[in-house]
Amino acid sequence: MRARQERRAKFQIRPLPAESRERYTEDWRVVQTRFVDDPDRSFEEADGLVRAVMKDRGYPMEDFDQNVADVSVDHPLVVEHYRQAHAMALANERGAATTEDLRQGMVHYRMLFQELLTPDEPQAEDAGVGSRGGMHLSDRSDESQRMADH
Repeated sequence: MRARQERRAKFQIRPLPAESRERYTEDWRVVQTRFVDDPDRSFEEADGLVRAVMKDRGYPMEDFDQNVADVSVDHPLVVEHYRQAHAMALANERGAATTEDLRQGMVHYRMLFQELLTPDEPQAEDAGVGSRGGMHLSDRSDESQRMADH
């Protein structure tokens, strides 16, 4: 973990300006709406949108395994969603993903996407408090489960 943190410290990870968050949110809405009529295309666009947000935030986009390691430093609670969505993307490339697989992949991408768009808050580690986006970190896994169940 220390090596990942040291690598991450070299990057200029930045929050997205409000205008960019709004634009990305609208783009996501369009992609998600399109899923009903064209799941393959929508899923591919969701993948591209997540990658674009990561790049705009300042994450290097070298390869998937490195992306996961880099994102895990800042977003450890949703990195598994990234792994699962990527697995669905690979299955889709091979023609082995069902529409239900793609739907699940969209849920995983949405969790990561929302986390990446959440404005960064000052770290409250000294106070022993862990929250992001108005939600206590311990509550994020509960929220993740509720979204995955829908």
